[in-house]
Amino acid sequence: MNRSKNKLEARSLKDVLKDIITQKPLKKGVQNIRICNSWRKVMGENIEKYTTQVRFSHNILYVNIKSAPLKMELKFQLEIIRDRLNSHLGGEFIRKVVLN
Repeated sequence: MNRSKNKLEARSLKDVLKDIITQKPLKKGVQNIRICNSWRKVMGENIEKYTTQVRFSHNILYVNIKSAPLKMELKFQLEIIRDRLNSHLGGEFIRKVVLN
């Protein structure tokens, strides 16, 4: 009987998790969460206080802001914000930022 087929190879937890996360459906979900979390990291605590929802769909980041003056101020800087977010993410993931 050939025992080499039944022999299990020890792998690090990091390698196992990497294999799981790189599966297409999970990779997309993890990427969406990473992109949404980048808003809070890049924009800071003050803007996060006024942010009610962040979601990402079809290369567009949708952000709900509950302060009308802040929303108006941010609308003048949407291209700069998009560039900062993409720089933080290390690629061109976000094509457009929409403030609601």
